[in-house]
Amino acid sequence: MSASKSSSLFSTINWPRVFAVALIAAFPLFQTGCSKAEPKSTEAKAESAAAKGAGGAGRGPGAADRREADPIPVQVVSVTRGPISASLAFNSTLETESVVDIYPRINGQVDQLLVEEGDFVKAGTPLLKIDDRELRVDADEARVTLEREQTDFTRTEGLFNRGLVNEQDYENDRFALSQAQLRADRANIRYEYATVVAPFDGVISEREVQVGARVATGTKLFSFVSLKDMVAKVFVPGRYLTSVSADQSAEITSEFIPDATYAAWVKRISPIIDPASGTFKVTVGVREPDAAIVPGLFVRASITTEERPDALLIPKQAVVYEGGSQYVFTVRQGRAKRLPLDAGFENQTMIEVRSGLEEGDEVVVLGQSGLKDKSPLKIVEPVAETSADEEE
Repeated sequence: MSASKSSSLFSTINWPRVFAVALIAAFPLFQTGCSKAEPKSTEAKAESAAAKGAGGAGRGPGAADRREADPIPVQVVSVTRGPISASLAFNSTLETESVVDIYPRINGQVDQLLVEEGDFVKAGTPLLKIDDRELRVDADEARVTLEREQTDFTRTEGLFNRGLVNEQDYENDRFALSQAQLRADRANIRYEYATVVAPFDGVISEREVQVGARVATGTKLFSFVSLKDMVAKVFVPGRYLTSVSADQSAEITSEFIPDATYAAWVKRISPIIDPASGTFKVTVGVREPDAAIVPGLFVRASITTEERPDALLIPKQAVVYEGGSQYVFTVRQGRAKRLPLDAGFENQTMIEVRSGLEEGDEVVVLGQSGLKDKSPLKIVEPVAETSADEEE
């Protein structure tokens, strides 16, 4: 066949049709091959799943359920009964109702300074001495004069009793003795004034004199405050006027003196409500102050308005706060039971439960963060604290 005929034949063939026929003829073979390979793939998947089930048992859906079922370690305490009270608490500053400025009673030069600012002293303790040499001489002179007059009067009295001295001479000697006694008393008093003493128990808050300084009766020596008359003045809203009364118990605390509480009482109540602030003044006195609380100390005064001697109590650390509500977790058959808290009175460490719990019930105090209702629990004991000696 010549080249021209071959070219003509090639051009006359319907190539799309040829390809279509060939594809139709090959499709059954392709389908058969796929169907033979598919069972093998399914078996492989099954074997793979079985292998995963055997070797990775901890990673299946059942493992998640088992993790949720693991007990959650918590610490619990029992609900107890005890006294608790309602109180009104206010911030204030301690003051003392006995503040005096000490002045000398005589003029003179300061000879000795016996105390310093911050010193605590008892009533009658010497604080300062003024040069008393001249005063001592005056006192000695008055004493000698008194002794002479006493001797003269004794002799005159004997003569008068025997009728040897008239009544006029007797009265003159008796009068002279009285005058000598008064002069001696005055000299002794002025001599004693040379030593300035504390008027009551207290602390030296200011010293305003130096050794060698010349002082007069108008010279301020010290500022002296009593620590026994410590008070805190608080301003209570008027709606509590009928809730606060004289002699009510109270307590004083301060963040500057951790773990210290001072017994106090309502000392005075102002019967007038300030129209500008709507409050009335209450003076709270400290019963047994010590050296730790001083005037100017920032404190919190809590006035007890009502007491419940036999309330159900739980620690404040058991309370969980969520939004505006609060609740606790108790233990029921080894699982957590979430209960809304019906709270009553509270203090710094405890809170009253008015319903939902009974004495002896256990509440979670540690580990309740993230705890859910009906979660299984594992109760653990607190770690005992050991002293340094025990560790050694």
